[in-house]
Amino acid sequence: MDRRACLRSPSLLHSCFQWTTNPQFSIIQVVSNDNDLGTLASALQAADLAETLGNENATFTVFAPANPAFDNVDVQSLANNPDPFRDLLNFHVVQGEALTASDLEGRESVTTVEGQEHQIGSENGTLTVGGVPVSQSDVEASNGVAHVIGGVLIPESFPRRVSYDLAAQSNSGAISSGVEGTVTFWEYNDSQTLVTLSLDNGPTGASVSYPAHIHNEGDGEIAIYLSPLDGTNRNEANDGTSARLVDRSFDTLAGFNGYVNIHESVENLGNIVAQGDIGSNATGTLGAGLSLVDNPTTNTKELTAQPNNGDFSNGVPGQLRLRELTADQTLVTVRLDPDGDGEFGDGPTQATVSHLAHIHGSGGAIQDYLSPVNGTDSKARSSQIVPNDVLNSDGIYVKVHESAANLQYVVSQGDVGSSSGGGGGY
Repeated sequence: MDRRACLRSPSLLHSCFQWTTNPQFSIIQVVSNDNDLGTLASALQAADLAETLGNENATFTVFAPANPAFDNVDVQSLANNPDPFRDLLNFHVVQGEALTASDLEGRESVTTVEGQEHQIGSENGTLTVGGVPVSQSDVEASNGVAHVIGGVLIPESFPRRVSYDLAAQSNSGAISSGVEGTVTFWEYNDSQTLVTLSLDNGPTGASVSYPAHIHNEGDGEIAIYLSPLDGTNRNEANDGTSARLVDRSFDTLAGFNGYVNIHESVENLGNIVAQGDIGSNATGTLGAGLSLVDNPTTNTKELTAQPNNGDFSNGVPGQLRLRELTADQTLVTVRLDPDGDGEFGDGPTQATVSHLAHIHGSGGAIQDYLSPVNGTDSKARSSQIVPNDVLNSDGIYVKVHESAANLQYVVSQGDVGSSSGGGGGY
């Protein structure tokens, strides 16, 4: 019988898994000696919790996810963030008590080592912890008891992210075989989520920008504009990527009934090069979120309209917003003001192109690629994650161009960092 199917059907759990009780072994030994708990055992070792759970002078109750529970969890990304990873695992441990299934059934909740509680309940006669079914109860050990569960428990304090695959779409355009990619939702705060796009093989090398949107499942209408991907981006730090902070909570997006489309260009929206279901339509891969800085700073820099010989002969005024993200990254957002009224986000440039943007060094060379601004986006903005060391360089400035085809026409420009007189890069 497929054990993954067992985890989705609580009524089958006991017939699928049978773990051996051995009160002569500590909890870490019981877990490590069972192949069906191998992923958990490796995780406990990586988080330096194995010695703790092997302590014979302490008592524990452990809720142990079976291997299939980790199928949609990026364990490596969790291990790369030691403190949140340890908190996540401690969210599966109660210290000071060896609680049997009978003990748990007599309680409404239990408090974990991580500090938060799990509600105890029942689903079709099966004991649940934090809403997750217990597949095997009362696995005794010399220093406590373990209960094998069918899912990974996630604490509220854990910085979350979830990724969804975008499949290549055959089309009649210039990239007829399409491209593969990933869309990722990063928890930012209670009301906002950072959405990033990445192409699996990096930039396509095409002199176009790829608009992207989140669409409603029912009517197919655009629900959220995402930042376009620059086909010419050759920067190793962020090539083939884009980012956008959207005004939806992580839980809202993770449960959204929709899908993501990446298009060939603004001119050729009918050619979809990548597509993938998200939220309630798909099973995403959970990973560790961003280690956001406390009390982040946000600075703004003026982008001055640049007269030119292109379609936007008077240029387009704008603004650069630099929002501190992590200890070594900043979210850089280009915002354009097409009607020049000093208000941002009140209308598109109405061009059937995307406006490329770059960070240039003092010598004029491109130091980093920013996400293009979609000419049909009513917010007239785009964002990119940029390393802080780029922004802290002397003499850097930003140029916004008319399009990939007309890079010679600069529509907006402004200094960044120390050259702007506004202090550091963020």
